[in-house]
Amino acid sequence: MAADPLWILENVALAPARLRDVSLTLRPGVTAVIGWSGAGKTSLLNVLAGFEKAEFGSVRGTASLAWVPQDGGLWPHCTAREHLAIARPDGEGLDALLAAFDLTARADARPHELSQGEQARLSVARALAARAAVLVMDEPLAHVDPARAGSYWRVIREHLAATGASLVFSTHLPEIVLGEAERVVCLSAGRVVHDGPVRELYAAPPSAELMTFLGPGNWLTPDEAALWLGAEIESPRCFRPEQVAMKRAAAGEIAVGEVRFRGAVEELELRHARAAGSRMFFHRPVGGGLKTGDRVTLGVRG
Repeated sequence: MAADPLWILENVALAPARLRDVSLTLRPGVTAVIGWSGAGKTSLLNVLAGFEKAEFGSVRGTASLAWVPQDGGLWPHCTAREHLAIARPDGEGLDALLAAFDLTARADARPHELSQGEQARLSVARALAARAAVLVMDEPLAHVDPARAGSYWRVIREHLAATGASLVFSTHLPEIVLGEAERVVCLSAGRVVHDGPVRELYAAPPSAELMTFLGPGNWLTPDEAALWLGAEIESPRCFRPEQVAMKRAAAGEIAVGEVRFRGAVEELELRHARAAGSRMFFHRPVGGGLKTGDRVTLGVRG
C-alpha cells in the first residue's frame, strides 16, 4: 500500500507570475526542486512551508515540518548551541550535531559572528535537531565551500536513513539532484515542466530543454545520430557524455576545433567533413584529452 502523500497541490498560483497553475503530488522520500534563477523554487517551498499562502488553488498536506529558508532564518539573539537546544529541548545528541557540521568551536557564536557558510550549516543542523518527519530546505548549503559540502550532505543522508524522514529541497545544481534525490520537479517561469524519477529524466529526457536540467548532454535527431555517431534511432533523443565514445583516428572525417576541459566532461567543437558548420559535443574523456586539430571517430559506448 502506497504511503500517503506529503502534499497535494492543485492549480496553485502566486502573483505576480511566481507560480502558475502548479499541480503536484509530493510523496515521502527525497524530492529535489530544480530550476534556474527566477523559476519559482523559493516560492514553491514557501508555500509548502506555510510561509506564503497560495493566492489561487489549494494546498493539502503536512503542517509538521522543519524548514530551512534560503536566508537561513536564524535567530539573532541565540548562539549556535541555543539554536539546536530550542529545536531539541531534551538536549540529546547536540554535541554530535555541532561536530558533524564543524560548528563545535562556534557553539557560543551568534549569527552575526558566523560566516555565511557557518550560518548555512547551522540552519541545516537546527532542522535535523527538530526530528521532524519532513524537512523542507531552500538551497541548503549553497554558501558552503563545494569541497566540504559533500560531507554535510552525507550527514543529511544518514539522518534521513536513521529517522525515516522525508526531504524536499531546492537547488540549481544538477549534481546535487543526481547525488541526493529520488524524484525531481523541474520548474520554468513558475510552471512545473517535469515531475518524475531522477534516473528516468537523466537517462531519457523527453526534450532537449529538459535534458539540461540534469547536466550536459547531446540532443540528436535521427539524421544527426547517423552522421555523427553511426547510430540508428527512431526519434530525437539524448546521448549523455558517458554514452559518446570518441577516439583519435588519423583518417577520421571529424575534426576537433575548440576544446573546453570541464573536469569529468569535455566540451568539444567538432566539424564533420560531410556537414556544414560545426556543433558542440559533450563526452567523458578516457585517457589523454583531445586537442584542436585532432581527427576523431565517434560512436555510442555500451
